[in-house]
Amino acid sequence: MKRIGRLPAVLLLCMLCVSATAAETGAVSIRELPGITSPAWEQSYEAYGRTIDVDVEIFIPDADTAPILTVRNDSLVEEPAKSALEAEYKKADKKDRKHFYEFESEEYSTYVRHGSPLLWGKTKEKNDYNYHTMGQELADLPGYDPDRAYADNNPMTVREAEGIIRTQLRELYPELETKLDTVILEGKTYLRKGKKPIYDKGFYDLQFRQCFRGIPSMACINDTYTCRNHIGKPDGSYTLAEHESGHVFAAVYGEDSWLMNCVLFRETGTVCGDVPLVSFDAVKDRVEALIMSGHVRWINSVTLGYVLFDTRTPEEYLLAPCWVVWCEYHPEGPLSEKVYGVNDGEPMFFGNDRYYRPLIFDAQTGRMFDTENTAEDRLLYPGAQNLQ
Repeated sequence: MKRIGRLPAVLLLCMLCVSATAAETGAVSIRELPGITSPAWEQSYEAYGRTIDVDVEIFIPDADTAPILTVRNDSLVEEPAKSALEAEYKKADKKDRKHFYEFESEEYSTYVRHGSPLLWGKTKEKNDYNYHTMGQELADLPGYDPDRAYADNNPMTVREAEGIIRTQLRELYPELETKLDTVILEGKTYLRKGKKPIYDKGFYDLQFRQCFRGIPSMACINDTYTCRNHIGKPDGSYTLAEHESGHVFAAVYGEDSWLMNCVLFRETGTVCGDVPLVSFDAVKDRVEALIMSGHVRWINSVTLGYVLFDTRTPEEYLLAPCWVVWCEYHPEGPLSEKVYGVNDGEPMFFGNDRYYRPLIFDAQTGRMFDTENTAEDRLLYPGAQNLQ
């Protein structure tokens, strides 16, 4: 890497900072963290006429160390497999008039459609796909039995759907490690005018988080801010996209019918080999304060994981361990209904940028990243300028 001449100084600075942080916060190694962290958060809160029930596991990954890493986009399937799969899927799509087949792999993402069904019509030529005539039936599964089938008129269990995608991922990326993070249930999903179902059965949307050295990448720092945009870099490139953290999104319709989009990263360097971390119990009171102030109304998960930050190096990002609390967050607090209207529906994982976002705490210091921060450098890891 081009900063190799400065690396010893960087590591020295990092070790000095880590030593000070550990002394001030009582931080410990990731191996010791389960011993000082509550295994779950179970409590009810009364705030502004609402009862907020919290019942979540506090997830700590099984890892030996918690390094700070640098990564770059890299989802490309290597040759000769890439060319062979492109030819195979092109041939299958041409032959099958009732299902879609597509394979496209590049640095940013790999997209695969394998036998995905028609929306309506008897052939692909008459598959009149039009968002303006359709609505969606979606249901979150924040808690579920993996061995139970939830999809409408579909005997497939969540575990079976997960297994189908994991099999495909092993073939494309043998070294890839992922954590299943989100399950969305889709009914007879697309409805035309007149309420006629398009599919004869429901299916599953799954989101997997990419793991690095056993630690899942749980969010991009831009996810936490209510003001999200791209900030130009001096070299003319742009900062993080909102959902550019390493993930695999998949839809599973049946045993031989699925699609997936892989947006992955390749590890490029180690900034710090291992950093001490604070317990979630040390930061929970700040989440509780946001519940009591009317800003937070639902907690979906609490995870120690990586958060993706921007750097000043083009196309390079930084992963730092953080406590990530995915939740329903209302920027206007108790006045939210007056500003945005009443939120009557269930919280949605996907497509709910107004309410659903992570609260992020630096796991080294316990510092919370202010969701209302609009500073130009808010996408950088604190002190990152000293690590470049």
